[in-house]
Amino acid sequence: MLWVKTFFGILFQTILLGIFLYLPALTLNWSDAFLLLTIHFLMTILASAYLLIVKPESIEARMNYDSKTQPKEDRLATALMFSAIIVGLSLAPIDIFHLNLSSSFEGSIKNIGLAIYIIGMLLFMASINANEFAETTVNIQEERGQKVIDTGIYSLVRHPMYTGFIFFITGVNVWLGTYLSLFLSLTFLAIALRSRISIEEETLLKDLEGYEDYCKKVKARLIPYLF
Repeated sequence: MLWVKTFFGILFQTILLGIFLYLPALTLNWSDAFLLLTIHFLMTILASAYLLIVKPESIEARMNYDSKTQPKEDRLATALMFSAIIVGLSLAPIDIFHLNLSSSFEGSIKNIGLAIYIIGMLLFMASINANEFAETTVNIQEERGQKVIDTGIYSLVRHPMYTGFIFFITGVNVWLGTYLSLFLSLTFLAIALRSRISIEEETLLKDLEGYEDYCKKVKARLIPYLF
């Protein structure tokens, strides 16, 4: 059953991603977007199949959305986060197909954007693999014996999944968008991440044993040795 739910979840996610890209473009004649969606679907399917075999609890955690236990502040931060992702995706086709306010990326720089996007996906997947408690909402999972995760990618930064989002949005806008769409998308995402990380760390510091010591050991939130 979990395999079926995961497959349809990935399919829905890919379709939603396509809507956020193609709907603002008002055209289906966009081969670069189709390539990105194909890569996204294949990478997510392969990574999810691996996790379903070796660590199904990580997949179950990502599917668990309990709004009843989610603090009001986190609901607002989550909404802001999703809005920033939608804006980050939609600005690329809006400027490319309609506004033409700035230049698009070309040549090797454009190809680097696709590579950055893939790195973002890999970071996101590595985070799920390392952290079986990575739910979409901020709450302490006492019934599952939640503990501090300080291994794997979490030994480098405290919020690697959000680092993945930064690479994800950057890659999409370099591959598909313009200089302006990249700047505005990262600005929206930075505002959302600041709010979400602040609320998340406040909850974890207050309620999760050992998290304060973890913060002292791993000082970087998103980028090692920087911030």
